[in-house]
Amino acid sequence: MVDDFEVETIYDNRIYERNQFSFSLDGKEYKGDYLEGEIHWLNPHPKQDLDEEQLLWVESEVFRLLDDNKVDPVDEELDEFEVTPMFNQQVHKALQFKLLIDGEEYKGLLRQGKLEWFHPKPRRKVNNAKVEKIEKQVQQKIKSHLDETN
Repeated sequence: MVDDFEVETIYDNRIYERNQFSFSLDGKEYKGDYLEGEIHWLNPHPKQDLDEEQLLWVESEVFRLLDDNKVDPVDEELDEFEVTPMFNQQVHKALQFKLLIDGEEYKGLLRQGKLEWFHPKPRRKVNNAKVEKIEKQVQQKIKSHLDETN
């Protein structure tokens, strides 16, 4: 169990501003920086004490706790979001979307309520937890787009 989780913004209003977190696990203190959706561990790194499966659990728990503490830079990263209809005159309707994540363009479509990414898929370059949050935002933005057009 992760205990005594704390997070604070360091280097406020500077180009290298980031969130730094700390917690204890089984009596050991760990620290890290959270920047652009990724965890950067400070020494000691938990991988020195944990196996890979445990480390993945700890990182997912850190992401959850960061989210609980409203630390989420993903909100500002959906730049240049566009939605266009596909298959207009056909039975199968879908919406194509295009967006920028960390300056890279990604495309996909929403068909029957499911999101499908075109190649390249963001999971190849972006953290899974961050992609999941972006997918939720894409769903919300498409829903807002549909509400506006209907």
